[in-house]
Amino acid sequence: TAKDSAADSDVSKQVSAEYTVFIEGLPFTSTEDDIRAFFDSHGCQDILQMRLPKWQDSGRLRGFGHVVFNSMESKKRALSDEVNGKDIGGRYIAIKEANVPRPGTTAGAGLGAGGIREQPENCKTVFVKNLPYHATEEDILESMRVCGKILDDGVRVVRNNQNGQSKGFAYVEYKTMEGALAAVQKAAKPFGMSVLGRPVFVDYDEGHVKGSFRGRDGKLWTKEHPSNKDSSGGRGRSGFGRGSGRGFGWGRGSK
Repeated sequence: TAKDSAADSDVSKQVSAEYTVFIEGLPFTSTEDDIRAFFDSHGCQDILQMRLPKWQDSGRLRGFGHVVFNSMESKKRALSDEVNGKDIGGRYIAIKEANVPRPGTTAGAGLGAGGIREQPENCKTVFVKNLPYHATEEDILESMRVCGKILDDGVRVVRNNQNGQSKGFAYVEYKTMEGALAAVQKAAKPFGMSVLGRPVFVDYDEGHVKGSFRGRDGKLWTKEHPSNKDSSGGRGRSGFGRGSGRGFGWGRGSK
């Protein structure tokens, strides 16, 4: 249908660096609405997507990010002197071409870059990375249950022991190997798996739950769920990074 074709076109533009620019120098006090209003006021009114990393503790913008336009005209205008170098909230921003995402990065995983490795024997647990910090177990369950039955309390968000804040990754244990396989395969496709609108990286997990792992209530997970204490819970082998410079990413690291 025409609607499906338009949706496919939007995805292809978000996947391609061709329609994307990298911006830096943003005021930390600015919001996504401020950035959109800035481009609107400078004749770039067809923003398709903005990926603006935020600080974990304050939720403020980190001062850089990526903007995807729906047309090449808007992208070219954004890179021109008519927009590049102008000020937002008293700060002059720089707008540059975005680099193509590389396999082995969080952005590359979100875009489907890289291959799928062979599923380890009897592996039913997956490692999920690049989660929004405010994503709850219920949010993750809602996104990933489409791939198969998940065990009761099978979603485990890794949290800071001091303040209970999510660290941005989690483990999901399916009832069958087929569920884990489906999750990895789905996430390998461009924008195939997302949580609260954020693309996530999914890989097979081969470790075991550490004795110190605690749920969001602060209780030791192995004590609360003794029947599952031998299930997977270490990190996947791929170990994609969180860096986020011009490289197209959704990562949280500094550039």
